[in-house]
Amino acid sequence: MYKIFTDKTEVFECNIQLEGASVKKSQARLLIESDDLSLVFKGEISSDGKCKIPIKKLKGLLDENTQGNIKLEVIAEDTYFTPWESKFMVETSKKITVEVKSQESPVNIITESKPKITVDKVKTAQSIQESKHVLKIIGLLRKENIHLDNISKNKVKLNTLIEIYLKKNDINPNNIGLIIEGVLKGLSKIG
Repeated sequence: MYKIFTDKTEVFECNIQLEGASVKKSQARLLIESDDLSLVFKGEISSDGKCKIPIKKLKGLLDENTQGNIKLEVIAEDTYFTPWESKFMVETSKKITVEVKSQESPVNIITESKPKITVDKVKTAQSIQESKHVLKIIGLLRKENIHLDNISKNKVKLNTLIEIYLKKNDINPNNIGLIIEGVLKGLSKIG
């Protein structure tokens, strides 16, 4: 689950690999959707495929513990992609909890959620890595002409490609399911 903070500015970062489209003519944006509100943050894609999208402080827009969906949208020339999606939760980056014990009252707990420090950039390495692996695997499958329509006919080739990729790349076993899910979503959007 991706964490968004109400009291600090963040920069969402990822690497994007485009095939058949110009990076210069591409746009990236981050869409944050909750039950009550949808927000869009525009970003930039450098010529080497590095995408950076600044996320401003959300204090007053989204309350702490708000949950929803967050997704990266890429518009490459005339084609629309959603190469990464995740659930998100809104938190406050700095919290303080005070436990007061006295003879008169058993336990009083006071919680205050005011920020003490502002951080300019936060990298989300785990989600960036997952997204990078999803894009690389989709690229491999496209090179082998494997898509949703013929995936069952190419099970052996698909399994071999995935197995080789997993061996060559240092992937946390807990993230393999998320990566496979991302590959299937990506293939379903490509058609």
